[in-house]
Amino acid sequence: MTQKKYILAHDTGTGGDKAVITDLKGTVIHSAYQDYGLHYPKPDWVEQDPEELWQTVAATTRSVIQQSGINPAEILGVGISAQMFNTLPVDEKCQPITPMLSWLDLRSVPQADRLMQGDIPAKLFQYTGNIPTAKDVPPKILWLKEERPDLWERTAYLFDCKEYILFKLTGKVVTDWVGASAYFLFDPHKKTWSKEACELLGIPLEKLPPALPCTAVIGEVSEEAAKLTGLLPGTPVVNAGGDVSAAQSGAGANRVGKAHLCIGTATWVGVSASEFRNDPEKPFWGLSHYHPDKWVIAGEMETGGGALMWFRDTLCQEETRHAHEQGVSTYTQLSAMAAQVPAGSDKLIFLPWLSGERAPVLDHYARGGFVGLQMGHTKAHFTRAVMEGVAYHIRWICEGLNRLGFEFDALNAIGGGCQSEIWPQIISDVTGHPLHIVEHPLEAGAMAAALAVAVGMGVYASVDDIDDLIGIRKIVTPNKENQKRYTDLYNEYRQLYNALTPIYRRMYRIS
Repeated sequence: MTQKKYILAHDTGTGGDKAVITDLKGTVIHSAYQDYGLHYPKPDWVEQDPEELWQTVAATTRSVIQQSGINPAEILGVGISAQMFNTLPVDEKCQPITPMLSWLDLRSVPQADRLMQGDIPAKLFQYTGNIPTAKDVPPKILWLKEERPDLWERTAYLFDCKEYILFKLTGKVVTDWVGASAYFLFDPHKKTWSKEACELLGIPLEKLPPALPCTAVIGEVSEEAAKLTGLLPGTPVVNAGGDVSAAQSGAGANRVGKAHLCIGTATWVGVSASEFRNDPEKPFWGLSHYHPDKWVIAGEMETGGGALMWFRDTLCQEETRHAHEQGVSTYTQLSAMAAQVPAGSDKLIFLPWLSGERAPVLDHYARGGFVGLQMGHTKAHFTRAVMEGVAYHIRWICEGLNRLGFEFDALNAIGGGCQSEIWPQIISDVTGHPLHIVEHPLEAGAMAAALAVAVGMGVYASVDDIDDLIGIRKIVTPNKENQKRYTDLYNEYRQLYNALTPIYRRMYRIS
């Protein structure tokens, strides 16, 4: 019998899919990446093609197997981590009846505003421990039900991204406890869909996929999926879970009290908790954990790395051209530019709320901007100010988690922002927390899915064992001299939000 020595895992993100093959300790043997697009058919609408996502997953699977030279018979199992908070209605044959409504989509603002009225927020918090914004699943479901009743009648199941990938791999209709908790219709204590929340919103329970633990074996690779992916039919598929809890696990922060920072398109801070605890007025994400008896309490900003991506794509065409000529990333050039500017960017403050905000405020009206602009500011100032604005918001999230009773020192850091030479230092200086940058910051989500497979297949007894497998590549500590300057500017950053909030709401209503 061929020895099962490897695990195949995916991190199916907002902008692309990464496939990795690891050994049974989670060490990455080989990886493959392919990107895909977001579509903007109308203002505030953001969609993705679920079939494009699946075909990309199949392509990266073929690629990573072929390039690694590994025999598919040696693969112990498959796990999928993926972006969350999307909405994909499918029919009885699990065929999509619309494009996937992205977590970035804001078409359901009227529905979300309605859910913020009266006693609805308090009831939803009582039933699920969460309160939705327009970026979340319940308002999108209500938009579909109210605005497209013809499609609603055809809807058999309401999927997220990972659920569609799992169906295409195995033919099974299933979600995990992490993914289910991201619907904000899930009872975090009973680990079941909340009948009360669904009745309150008029959402039929039967349209929600069955929810199982992250380490459950949910099926096998089908004959059809095997032909597309290069996997062997019958290869076990483990549930794994969505990207936030995957990040918590893949960052080596599974044990209670450990915290992680993900500097990705969306940016968040999460902490592992042994009890469910959230703020009923300004709730964070209260999500299930890869460990069945824990939770991840996380505060997310919508555009952290996404803010720097916007800046690059909108204002840095020349830098992008130079970077391509030199064979380096544009982000490398931007980091070098930011390093030329003193801490505080000569009092230029960037507000990173480019797509509304989630934590520690629920505000889908908030918008971004530069404040304090003067003639002496250069593009380098803009670049550093973007990085600092994101760091200010990370500090705001950390302080909110502290108020909930979650105390932590260091943050295990993952995501593309960790590749910058200067951004982790800025974040450490602003927050006062050391950043422990993990060995493979770009593979953390896929590694978590791989190690969920290892636990599900009995290689390890508990998800907690994963922490000992995650190496730390670099420790970044705060610069005390910069901290005072940043604290003064951070206080102004907080005041800017308070001052601009009523203006954002008035502006949104101008036709």
